[in-house]
Amino acid sequence: MTAPGSSDGEQVALDGPASSGGRRSQRVTISDLARRLDISKASVSYALNGRSGVSEETRQRVLSLAEELGFHPNSAAVALSASRTRTIGIVIARDPALISTEAFYMRTLVGIEQYLNEVDSSLLLRLTGEHGEDLAVLRRWSRQGRVDGFILFDELDDDPRVPLLKEMGVPCVVVSSNAPDDGVGRLISSPEETVTLLLDHLTELGHVEVAHVSGPFNFIHEQLRVRLLQEQAQQRGIRVTHLEGSYRYEDGAELTRSLLAGKKPPTALILGNDLMAVAALRVAMDLGTAVPDKLSILAWDDSPLCELARPGITAVDQQTMERGRMAADLLFRIAAGESGLHWETPPGVLRVRDSSGPAHS
Repeated sequence: MTAPGSSDGEQVALDGPASSGGRRSQRVTISDLARRLDISKASVSYALNGRSGVSEETRQRVLSLAEELGFHPNSAAVALSASRTRTIGIVIARDPALISTEAFYMRTLVGIEQYLNEVDSSLLLRLTGEHGEDLAVLRRWSRQGRVDGFILFDELDDDPRVPLLKEMGVPCVVVSSNAPDDGVGRLISSPEETVTLLLDHLTELGHVEVAHVSGPFNFIHEQLRVRLLQEQAQQRGIRVTHLEGSYRYEDGAELTRSLLAGKKPPTALILGNDLMAVAALRVAMDLGTAVPDKLSILAWDDSPLCELARPGITAVDQQTMERGRMAADLLFRIAAGESGLHWETPPGVLRVRDSSGPAHS
């Protein structure tokens, strides 16, 4: 099942009647109703969802306007009204220093917060480090009933978080690259489209010697990236060398330095995130390796870092903020008992910049 897309504007609160042509008329947001009634968005949300916090007079004004316009609460609003806490939990077992500099997490969290703000809900976030403390937090918050469910990142082989939450009967959405039939929600973003975008671009530029610096191999999404890169590269006559990194700047720098010092350095380098790509660019410049004349550099995830670097770094815009919004929406729907556990994310878009060019002979 593919979730309906939404714009970068505010989350739609109501569905409008169909026009004569069979398409939806223009939709109204909570902000639209709030402006028209000269009240806060929170008051509109309380009134629409039957919650306390507004007077009966205000509730009737909101409901009367909705009836006048011929609008009805959509399924997302119904799901939210059925939730217990209107709070999503996220527990990330990663180094907080990395989270603060890694654009994927920051942009995903912004997307989640945008959605939650628009539907008057909350996020409970904990960064636990990488030593298993996340399981204790998941267990404690579940027992205390502090959240309606969890969004999980960085799925591992035999990930202990999924069976734990299933055993406790707590909904979850795994931001995932695969879709096993394990009865939990999944926001699926297969790496296949990104691999195709990157390798098609390098093939057009004539590259046959490519290196890939990934994140940790114990992440399922990195295992799939490596496998798909290898398979598609062989089909194109490209040789790919894989090195394991950690998404940290230091790893991107160190591994790039070792690759460029080898007997047969690659003509193109794919980095697993924006931070390692910026590090690779810096090392290449320090070593006198011209980019892109001698080395093309590409990043798996786009970010402002890639756009502001000089030269700008070619990268794939993974639409991470939109994916964050989708993950939050899916979790609330699952918590309310809706069917359809798996949604597919929108495809990424290759942003070609000056860091990629024809392979040198």
